[in-house]
Amino acid sequence: MNMEYYINELFNTEVTYVSAALKLLISFVLGAIVGIERQQRRQSAGMRTIMLICLGSTAAVLLSIWIPQSYPHMQGGDPGRIAAQILTGIGFLGAGSIIQSKGNVRGLTTAACIWVIAIIGMCVGAGLYVPAVLLTFGTLFVLVALERIEKKRLLSGEVKQLVITFDTADPDIDRVMDTAAEYLLFVFNVSTESDYSAGKSTLTLRVQVREKDTLKRLFFDLRACCPEIARIGIYDV
Repeated sequence: MNMEYYINELFNTEVTYVSAALKLLISFVLGAIVGIERQQRRQSAGMRTIMLICLGSTAAVLLSIWIPQSYPHMQGGDPGRIAAQILTGIGFLGAGSIIQSKGNVRGLTTAACIWVIAIIGMCVGAGLYVPAVLLTFGTLFVLVALERIEKKRLLSGEVKQLVITFDTADPDIDRVMDTAAEYLLFVFNVSTESDYSAGKSTLTLRVQVREKDTLKRLFFDLRACCPEIARIGIYDV
């Protein structure tokens, strides 16, 4: 068997043992490329998870093609039904990677990555190798390059958690947010907690600050616009 044989099998519209093995190998490589990046960032969906999702998606598409091909009495069925259920199952995995704690949501990027890697595996299983490769490197570009551009140019600065305690259970949060906006703070997450029995409340902001002296001036202006503020704290994330 020469190289030409394997190339022909790779682009064969029918599923054979050789073509299936070659597609699974390509899926393994593409999944590993994205998985290594996720593993280096210590994400909940690391290299093994990403690779398994990519391989499983490819195998499901191969199966959906192979069944009507091998069983003539099932040719009237819809070969895309198995593949369609991949995205439903991936939705559960994506939801499991999202963490919600006190109003802060984390893991959305990982969930989106899980969904995209399933699409990559499906493309390989269907023989769409060029779109699969382009989608793989497009995903890497978004995860790596765009993040660096975002940090260096658009949102340069340090990420902090700003905690504001009020001596009232119904603070004027809009005034606080308007004051923060004047300092060009980028707010990632906002959460509030009110204790009506004690007449107190807490506002937690995850913000990105460009200048070190910004926070000192912000504290002063917040206290001036909202006298009911009892305490302001800034913490590293």
